[in-house]
Amino acid sequence: MHVITRLGLGGAERIAETIATNMTRSDTTSIIVPIAAYTDAVMATAMRDKLERHDVKVIAGGRATGTRRAAFEAVPRLGRIVDRWHPDIVHLHTEIPEFSWAMATITSRAARRTPVVRTIHNTILWGGWSVAGRFAERRLTNAAVVAVSRAASDAFVAWRVGDGRGVERPSVIYNGVEAVDVDRPVEVRQIPVLCFAGRFEPQKGIDVMLDALPQIRHPYRLLVFGSGSLESRVAEAARADPKHLDLSAPIPDLRDRFGEYDAILMPSRFEGLSNLAVEALYGGVPLLATDAPGLSEAMPEWYPGRCRAGDPAAFAAMVDEFLSEPATWTDAVARARIWARERFSAATMVEHYRALYDTTIAARTAAADR
Repeated sequence: MHVITRLGLGGAERIAETIATNMTRSDTTSIIVPIAAYTDAVMATAMRDKLERHDVKVIAGGRATGTRRAAFEAVPRLGRIVDRWHPDIVHLHTEIPEFSWAMATITSRAARRTPVVRTIHNTILWGGWSVAGRFAERRLTNAAVVAVSRAASDAFVAWRVGDGRGVERPSVIYNGVEAVDVDRPVEVRQIPVLCFAGRFEPQKGIDVMLDALPQIRHPYRLLVFGSGSLESRVAEAARADPKHLDLSAPIPDLRDRFGEYDAILMPSRFEGLSNLAVEALYGGVPLLATDAPGLSEAMPEWYPGRCRAGDPAAFAAMVDEFLSEPATWTDAVARARIWARERFSAATMVEHYRALYDTTIAARTAAADR
């Protein structure tokens, strides 16, 4: 049983989807439980349809869209779901599900007895939820914990130490992606097409990218897909410069359109481990990104498309370097594709999680027998 924040676009949700759909191809029954109601009907419907095509059961989310209210409302519902489905293991993805499950262990005996796996999906933990975080960490001490990157593992250790508690460093299971085959144009477009896709939040560095654009000297067109708290600023920039910037709503799966872009832009300030970055390199699409915590692990150390995080001038210079001679990046992108396919296979990720589930269930069974 995977517990996620909500159906829709998100790295943690995509990983839960990948694990669940791949495991149902063998002898495992998977269910997905969203804590909150969806906020984007198109994205939620696309995710639900894919899960159900792979025989993954999707439980209806709560009625509240706000995460704080939804986290509390989910507590009795989680207890009822466990009583009905009797999952062999529960996999929690990000802080909202972790808090709701921690609360559920107070009221539900079945929840207390169910083995739990936690995946740490980010490098900033419990932002604005420090009190809830301290409570949840104390209730989830018996859970098996893994992280999606070394940076995320470090962040978890730092959080626990800062809370005055010792902790064993979580092992790392890198996010895995499905094979991406991209129909790339034979020649570089006369005016290269760039793409940004993500939440319009400071974490994703959308403001850094907007500050960088006026400093780019070479011709380009940038397609921006997303929504978020900085949407009004993005919309204003698009109105002011329609020649270079085009704004659209999020789309369910950007991989289907990779062939339309000459490069993917990722100006993030921090990540857990970006699925989009991995998918771009996996598909042989040039990635222009920052050395942000977590994101840096999605690229080889020698890869040319990386710069300081939070620095518009550095980001502009990197994009300009690419635009000056895109064809010269072909060899580096091809090498990065081989590197990514060796490191971020969905099959390998699922194999590691299956082994973790088995050992976690066995450990809980042994403890109950003592």
